Amino acid sequence: MHKFCSLLLLCFLCIPTLSQASDAEKGLPLIFYKIKRGDTLIKLSRKYLKQSTDLEFIRSLNHLRNINLLPEGEVLKIPRSAVKQSPSQATVIALNCAQSIRAGVPPKQIQIGSILREGAIIDIPAECHSAMQLEDGSTLRLPSSAAIKIAILRKNAIETTPEVQLDLIKGRVELDVFKGRAQTTPFEVRTPLSMTGVRGTEFRVGYETTEQTGQVEVLAGVVSAKGQNDDEAKPVSKGQGITFDNSGKALPVENLLDAPEFKKAERINANEEIYDLQFTPVQLANHYTITSGQHVNLLGERLQKAAQITQIKTPPLNKDAFFYQLASVSKAGLMGPLQQYGFCFTVNEVKSARCRATFNTPKTEGTTITFSLIRHAQSGTQELVSTKKLQSHNGQFTIEGLPSGRYTWTMSYTTMREGLNPALTKQSGAFDLFTLTASTP
Repeated sequence: MHKFCSLLLLCFLCIPTLSQASDAEKGLPLIFYKIKRGDTLIKLSRKYLKQSTDLEFIRSLNHLRNINLLPEGEVLKIPRSAVKQSPSQATVIALNCAQSIRAGVPPKQIQIGSILREGAIIDIPAECHSAMQLEDGSTLRLPSSAAIKIAILRKNAIETTPEVQLDLIKGRVELDVFKGRAQTTPFEVRTPLSMTGVRGTEFRVGYETTEQTGQVEVLAGVVSAKGQNDDEAKPVSKGQGITFDNSGKALPVENLLDAPEFKKAERINANEEIYDLQFTPVQLANHYTITSGQHVNLLGERLQKAAQITQIKTPPLNKDAFFYQLASVSKAGLMGPLQQYGFCFTVNEVKSARCRATFNTPKTEGTTITFSLIRHAQSGTQELVSTKKLQSHNGQFTIEGLPSGRYTWTMSYTTMREGLNPALTKQSGAFDLFTLTASTP
């Protein structure tokens, strides 16, 4: 059996570092509590600690002479293991699969709105995908043929965000970690080759079981990567990635490749609105990943595949935009940032051509959606939609009358959960929209 933890990736901002810590702190996971007026160790013990016998160690750790005189505004170091804990949970916010998926302890069939807790194993079959959201708003996406175990998912009485450890068994996991997480609250993704620890960033972790290699790709934020056999850590910034060989040793940091850019669309024949989409090849790309679907946020039905060429044949197009996400993959197996494009067909002239764009919002019947859609042009930006009272129908909503252009969007809504209060779901994204007309070649 493989052993986890061959590699350590740590956030630059994590404090304190071991070099800064005292001998008593080294190797001891700590929580940092800002002392408030009237706090005493006795009061804090009753509210936060598992047992009062930890008080003497905390007094010694913080060099306190009097447990009843705590200096207001100072930071108190408390061992993480001493603080009361309770289970946290992940909510399934997207699930698309022709077959049933069982997960949890004990395993049972999951659906949108299902709750997963510590110990659950989720194995996504080929041509399926799922997404989950943690209580702090962090999002986990599992594409086709990925499997993870939620090894740790718990919260404590002091911190507002949960402690997380995910064991990636195979495939890839894509994560958008809540930016407001406490810097000292652990959030780790482990593979048989590596351990990734970051706070408030967007990244991906991959593990290839056949070749026993791994990848980390950073889309936002900064991490530091150090292999077990490396002498020094390597910084990995936004737009960079690093691979690991089967011994867990980190290879040189690489710049992630840009996504292919849309070049032109050619109508295949005059009787059908089917187009051949051509994109500019990316130098040094080994292949490309293409994800397609009918929804802007690609939460519903979608298809993901690897391709050697940057050429796509569309289904028959109409006023409802059809979307593609493209990314370039390097020879080392690092996937670059995603670029999303939408295409529709109308019979109008180019200047008056408009598309419809549909968003998937499962389990939102009877709830309101906060939504913003902004169009970006050379003349400036324009917020086309801004509402806190949007309603979905059959788990989706459609925005009408969109011309070609660059768009960014954000939305939030509540997701119904089994026997629990609704959970807040937040999403955002960007896409380039192209309206194809009868005059398009």
